[in-house]
Amino acid sequence: MTYRLILGNKNYSSWSMRAWLMMRLIGIDFEETIVPIYSPGARDMVADLGGETGLVPVLLDGDLAIWDTLAIFEYLHERHPSVWPTRADHRARARSYAAEVHSGFADLRDAMPCNTRARGRRAVVSPAIERDIRRTIRIWEGSGNFGSPWLFGAFGGADIMFAPIATRFQTYGIALSGRAACYGDSLLNHPLVAEWLAAGQAEPGVIPGSEIGC
Repeated sequence: MTYRLILGNKNYSSWSMRAWLMMRLIGIDFEETIVPIYSPGARDMVADLGGETGLVPVLLDGDLAIWDTLAIFEYLHERHPSVWPTRADHRARARSYAAEVHSGFADLRDAMPCNTRARGRRAVVSPAIERDIRRTIRIWEGSGNFGSPWLFGAFGGADIMFAPIATRFQTYGIALSGRAACYGDSLLNHPLVAEWLAAGQAEPGVIPGSEIGC
């Protein structure tokens, strides 16, 4: 049975981006349903499709609904063991990074909403946001140690979790250097990320609340 993935707008929905990238990376067939987030009735639409929180993304496997990006990652890893590294220590660290992104970086997300096609935007960078940026840079500086640009050798779940942050840095002009800059560029230029960004560029519709920093 084909999976079905419930997504938000591709230009704006960072969590949808992560789930979509993982599905494409694994190489499994799935159907897409786009729900225009922040529009009237959007949460009810998602809930009607099986996402009990009304938030995207939601993965449907037959009658089973899995919501929340990390839950989707873990479900997919059980079915298609390629989300996380094969080494146990790398797998634990990759999951730690993913969980940190999932539960943290709230100040960065609030000040710099995902808007992948925008350029030259500026946001007020508070001390809390500076901490989020410094933490991101510290993690990214650990990339490239296993014969590839990525955090743990093969492009995987931890890298995908950071991909929307790379788009935020691009949108809001956050300057990087060294390994962190190389890693951010590698994320933005990954073929699957580039495909998602092109879809967001072509997508109609604007969410005013995410069009900040003009």
